[in-house]
Amino acid sequence: MKKLQFVLIPAIILVIGGVAFSFLFEDKHVAKGRKVFSRYCTPCHGDSGRGDGYNAKNLDPHARDLTDGTEEYMAKLTNEEIYEVIEQGGYGVDLSAGMPTWGKHFSEEEIWSLVAFIRTLHSYDGPPVIFDKEKPYQTARPRTPPVQEAEFVSLFEEKVSDDDGRQEMIDQGKEVFVDRGCVACHQIDGEGGELGPDLSRVGFMLQPQFIYRWVRNPLSFKPHTRMPNLDLSDEEALAVTIYLSTLKGSSEEVQKAEPHRSGADPLQRRS
Repeated sequence: MKKLQFVLIPAIILVIGGVAFSFLFEDKHVAKGRKVFSRYCTPCHGDSGRGDGYNAKNLDPHARDLTDGTEEYMAKLTNEEIYEVIEQGGYGVDLSAGMPTWGKHFSEEEIWSLVAFIRTLHSYDGPPVIFDKEKPYQTARPRTPPVQEAEFVSLFEEKVSDDDGRQEMIDQGKEVFVDRGCVACHQIDGEGGELGPDLSRVGFMLQPQFIYRWVRNPLSFKPHTRMPNLDLSDEEALAVTIYLSTLKGSSEEVQKAEPHRSGADPLQRRS
């Protein structure tokens, strides 16, 4: 038993020391990428990048295994291609919309740092990610002014002139909700992802003015939110807002709930 202890204890110390050493002397950009990945990417891709995060089961197609554990895929991509997928999202590069667009959320440095970290998750013999000091890149996250409530009211009055127009926007909003990957993170009536709030009753709990402003620019409300700015057009954001505003749960739930709402509802047709 003592001999076994003499063997195991040094081995454990070496393993722990090796892990600590690797983190201590990790490239600063890889370390930054690891931090960003841990907060924003692990719900779908998993802690180790194997595509086994808690929200992965809700995605179709399944979250990408970034380790190339079952097939060689990531190793065939260039660093620029990985950057493009992160920046534009799956929708922007004709892949799964379940992969959000992060170009309006992360800085250029953060995206390249993510690429550098992702390269550590699989075997790769290509050129490394180079952070050239002679070619400065954006280190601060994009900043977009908050959307004002008056913008929503004006746009609503312009685009929705009658009940037919309202129904058309509802249909368009439902389509955008699916096509832009919102369903990958949010559930409606038991279907969808588990990363974001359940939206089955969002139309009852939140005013449309707020929904629109949040969809257009979530970072203006919560700078560290995991909800990305999807870079929707004004009309797309309005359509999603009108669609979500129709989701009010069952009549029994509405009668039991007592939400705190204020102000007139622009979706209520004026006489």
